Amino acid sequence: MQPGKKSIWGMCLIAFLSLQIADAHNSMIYPLTRGHPFNPNTAWIDYDCRDAPLYDKCGDKQYPCGGYPPDKVIVQTFQAGQIINVRFNNGEYGTPGQAPLTPKSDQARHAGGLCEFSLSYDQGKTFGVFARYHGSCPDMYYDWPVKLPDNLPSCESCIFAWTWINAAAARPEFYMSCADVKIVGNPGGQATLPPELANTPIRLANMPNLPYYLAPGDQFGNTKSNGPDPAELKANLRGATGGPDTVFQPIFAPHIAPNRRSSRRSRKVRRL
Repeated sequence: MQPGKKSIWGMCLIAFLSLQIADAHNSMIYPLTRGHPFNPNTAWIDYDCRDAPLYDKCGDKQYPCGGYPPDKVIVQTFQAGQIINVRFNNGEYGTPGQAPLTPKSDQARHAGGLCEFSLSYDQGKTFGVFARYHGSCPDMYYDWPVKLPDNLPSCESCIFAWTWINAAAARPEFYMSCADVKIVGNPGGQATLPPELANTPIRLANMPNLPYYLAPGDQFGNTKSNGPDPAELKANLRGATGGPDTVFQPIFAPHIAPNRRSSRRSRKVRRL
């Protein structure tokens, strides 16, 4: 076997094995995110905790973006006004060599909850929400389309972020995946968030010094749901979701304490 082919096979084998040990939660797979083994430009591959929530003692994942460094090279490019079909993945299903995803598969999607999609023009200091799905998101069975705002300025190094407050689990959790992207937008403007996004921050919860609560979800638990709500899908394809969230109603559960795992697992990573 030629050395080049051998090294490529080795990388594929490492990525495959990583999927077998990764936490069975959820993370964004498209756009490709920081820390994911399938991202050829990631600066840091997380083999163990990429699907885990923030601050759950799995590798010390922190806000924002789990603490992962930016990609070595940014190659994912989107146009202002473009529709992005976001997809989710975990270490159990949907990859060659793994069990096929079925309607009864345990996706560990915790009956859905609140998914927000946001952008950052300042490397994660601030985020502006431009789309939301309430209820069944995330669900690996479906695409979750969102439209980038038409009035976005161009950006050579922005962050496309997905955040999720779960609906059902042993405790309230907060998930976040970040993709480094370029945006081709309106020329000549300052590379900052439009006002309507800048005034719509991510709903933050279930982290130190913040409220702990669950989000309204669906009746399907960890299995396949009905997918995106038709009304929200239409709104997200119009790019009309930015602004205050008048739908969300937190479910406070005082008896549910923040995660305080006594045993700490190290994050299996590979610096590139």
